Amino acid sequence: METIQAQVNPRLLSKAGRLFTGTPEGRIIELLQNARRAGATMVRVTNADGQVTIQDNGRGIEDFAALLDLGRSGWDPALDSAEDPAGVGVFCLTPKEVTIRSGHKKAAITNKGWTGEPIPVQTMDDATEGTELVFADSPWEFELVDKYAAFTGLSVVVDGRECTRAPFVSRQAVPCPGLGCRIEVQERTALSHLHALWKQNYYGDNVLVNFHGQVVAFTHMPVSEHLHYLVDLTGEPTGIRLVLPARMRLVENDAFELLKAVLETEAYRYIQKRGSHKLTFHEYCRAKGLGIELPEAVPVFHAGLLSGEAVEPVAVVKPEDWPLEKCYRFAATCRDADEQNEANAHL
Repeated sequence: METIQAQVNPRLLSKAGRLFTGTPEGRIIELLQNARRAGATMVRVTNADGQVTIQDNGRGIEDFAALLDLGRSGWDPALDSAEDPAGVGVFCLTPKEVTIRSGHKKAAITNKGWTGEPIPVQTMDDATEGTELVFADSPWEFELVDKYAAFTGLSVVVDGRECTRAPFVSRQAVPCPGLGCRIEVQERTALSHLHALWKQNYYGDNVLVNFHGQVVAFTHMPVSEHLHYLVDLTGEPTGIRLVLPARMRLVENDAFELLKAVLETEAYRYIQKRGSHKLTFHEYCRAKGLGIELPEAVPVFHAGLLSGEAVEPVAVVKPEDWPLEKCYRFAATCRDADEQNEANAHL
């Protein structure tokens, strides 16, 4: 029987200079993530003479051959299941010339080195702590690095200036071990400026998922109230995955659907704890179906315009069994308005 098998053609490697040429933002994210995965707690960024130097205090590089083995992450199975590293690594710097030092070894990757030409690894007398990368690039400005460093848990210093280091969620966040994350529900007005930097849409992007420093936003409204949801990956095994290679949105897999279901439950729990709401009766019943008892909704008055032709206001007596929300009364601010406004006044 004839069979076929997936494989990577060597011709793909010859196009690495076009496949992996990215943005400064992408390079910052990838190299900070690599340092963190290597156990680093400190990363120093230095801009000088058109070159960027990245130094970390991680475990360093044991096998330099893994640097140019596309798709091979080299991380242990536990980290692989928790973070799903793509194995792009230093290929994010293609086609730049890069000098890498770690321990007693050094390698200078040239343009042709990215496409398969052998690169010699030199042995040095002086050891380099962690890993150091030097390459030509536009300056890694503090403001840009600060955004991507804030939620990594790393101490990041750019040209002697320390970047912001902040927790993504507070101690009020609810653990969700089945998804390897913690979840916190917030009012829109409570969102910090650091979180808001990751929103592309003011009214949407109300779910922010932190992949150890890289934040992905999407829109999900499980309830009619405009709440925000912070999802912080903990490093435990998770099925939550990012679409490669850009890693700017989530894979819509089973874990994604489970996350949306959990966000709905946490929204109702947050509202229950808050003690008041303006949800619809349908949502009230939905919460009850999830085992969450909510108080009665706060009465809501909806203002709008009468449809169709303008008519004269008519006095109506409210029936005893008619809910207040369905009734109208003339607003005092409209008493001096013209007849058209009187005819179209609700409340």
